[in-house]
Amino acid sequence: MSSMLFVSVLVLTGCKADIRKDKAVEGSSEPLTKVTVTNRDDETVIDGDRDLNQLVFDQHEYQYDVVTGATQTTFGTTPPALYSEQEKQEKMFWSNQPPLGLLKGDYYRNEGSFTGGNYGIVEIVTEENKGKILNVEFTEFASDPYYESKYSGVNKRLSDYAFFQASNTRTDPTLVTVVNGITYLEKQMRDENRVTGEFNTVNGSSTSARDGFMPLAAALDDSIRKPTNTKYQGYAEELANGLIARLEVITTAGKITEVFYDEYFADTQEKITDPDLKPYYRQSKYYSLMYNEKTNHEFVTFSDQLVAEIKESQSLVLSTERLMSYPSYESYQKLAEHIQLKAQ
Repeated sequence: MSSMLFVSVLVLTGCKADIRKDKAVEGSSEPLTKVTVTNRDDETVIDGDRDLNQLVFDQHEYQYDVVTGATQTTFGTTPPALYSEQEKQEKMFWSNQPPLGLLKGDYYRNEGSFTGGNYGIVEIVTEENKGKILNVEFTEFASDPYYESKYSGVNKRLSDYAFFQASNTRTDPTLVTVVNGITYLEKQMRDENRVTGEFNTVNGSSTSARDGFMPLAAALDDSIRKPTNTKYQGYAEELANGLIARLEVITTAGKITEVFYDEYFADTQEKITDPDLKPYYRQSKYYSLMYNEKTNHEFVTFSDQLVAEIKESQSLVLSTERLMSYPSYESYQKLAEHIQLKAQ
């Protein structure tokens, strides 16, 4: 990762988020519209009308130039810098936070390759038996091979890939990364309860959004309006050290089919109490290249073995001493208490 370390600001003005090696999208003649996006706590009734759960999404305010048509990328250029490194640090912001709190409902997923060999996964959770979209999440992995070999096959959202984008002068005019484009589109789909039709995209970042995210999500339009026996339960909360722990459990006909546990470093270094962990902010333990190189992939090993045991035992209660002695076990156990599995 670039040695550039970015600090938090509340307002972002920007356009371009995606860097591409192989395709310049045709320019759009549509005028740009500047919009301000404020993400607030969303109150969502999830389990019938009995339990009121408050889902908290990204709490930052952004100001974007948006466009509804394709936009022009500038891959292959290195324009003169518009800002000093410090000035740019103070202007750029993006968030890696998952929704905090309890999220549960019907689960739908679509995935596939799109332009340039990148790979996308769309996951949608709807209110059980009602079809209202509670969350949409897009995960993108860089193509393999990728022009910058370090990022071949890498999770763009939860690694330091966005910092790599931010360190290039091509993002000076727009001051956004691919993460801004992804989260902006996710918010529209949640708020408008739809995955088809026209959406605004951050100007210049439409490649991933339009070639990957939007088609994969649109293909689920019929499915998400119908009940399914595949259910999602996810719980995330902030830990005392400034990190965020997240546990996700997917069941089909009552059987645990997928599990994932990760810990997200805070959006700002100031919130992370351990000085040794501050360099990894806006990344996650599972996907951070730097963190895993430093720790010999210990967290990935823990998370993978945890998943294997849960799927084998069909229980969130662990019994392997090696896993129970790992530092993250206590955080995992605390989250697991919020996940209620039905007896098979």
